[in-house]
Amino acid sequence: MMRFTLKQLRYFVTVVEMESIAEASRQLHIAQPSISIAIKNLEDAFDQQLFIRHHAQGVSLTPGGRRFYDKAKDLLRLSYEFEQNSRAENEVVSGTIAVGCFESAAPLYMPKLIAGFKKIYPDISIQLNDGEQHELMHGLHRGRFDVAFLYDLELGNDIHKEELNAPHKPYALLPAAHPLAKNKSVTLHELSREPMVLLDAIPSKNYFINIFRNKGYYPDVAYSSPSIEMVRCMVGQGLGFSVLVTRPYSIMTYDGGCLAQVEIEDDMPASTLVMAYLKNNEPTRPARLFMEYCRSIELTPPHAG
Repeated sequence: MMRFTLKQLRYFVTVVEMESIAEASRQLHIAQPSISIAIKNLEDAFDQQLFIRHHAQGVSLTPGGRRFYDKAKDLLRLSYEFEQNSRAENEVVSGTIAVGCFESAAPLYMPKLIAGFKKIYPDISIQLNDGEQHELMHGLHRGRFDVAFLYDLELGNDIHKEELNAPHKPYALLPAAHPLAKNKSVTLHELSREPMVLLDAIPSKNYFINIFRNKGYYPDVAYSSPSIEMVRCMVGQGLGFSVLVTRPYSIMTYDGGCLAQVEIEDDMPASTLVMAYLKNNEPTRPARLFMEYCRSIELTPPHAG
């Protein structure tokens, strides 16, 4: 009689995604021999080879292993949904939600959202991960996240997305002492004559550059960084301007510089923050409750706009 466990499937799926038993061991905090034995037991139970072992170079799936992996992921997803929904049917709602958020938006929005949600549902745990857009998309497709908060740029057709009540119009970030900072608004033409400090995170980087190129301007990128706070500090020190969508509440930088947020007159495509999940992966009840809460919250800073 064929016997296997969900734990064995979880070990197997992690090895596939890490492409190495050693990496899976570190990810799961499980000894390598235990993972190897679990996979060998799976292969014996189903009477097929799942992996090709490469000496000192990890593992790769056999064709049968690839098909097995797809089915194992589906079974683990159903098991997870069953567990979360069963817990949520209790009078006290409990469970776990795995949330991903785009790294520049995460510090501004996620602590507030999680703190407010936990006051209503204290028994629901939230696992938060921030990262770049490709990491979040990979996590959604691999089943790591129930829901991800990212910008509606270059998303695929297999993603269900819902706009959040957050700022989505780009603005110019300038040193407070800059002559243009005194204006109520600026144009892309005026900005294009100044050195630029670029937020170098995909897809934001392409979005901000294309705002100018679509108007026939080619800004001089003097500095770039994937960190929004590094960008703000560079601008605060007078090293250039930047264009951002995320609007931190403070006009002060980490190192004590002072900034000005100035509206841009030109028409530009919006950069909208959305909640997203896979269309073929219905959110669990705890995840739905979190999404409902996020819909109800105004995320626009008081001074924005």
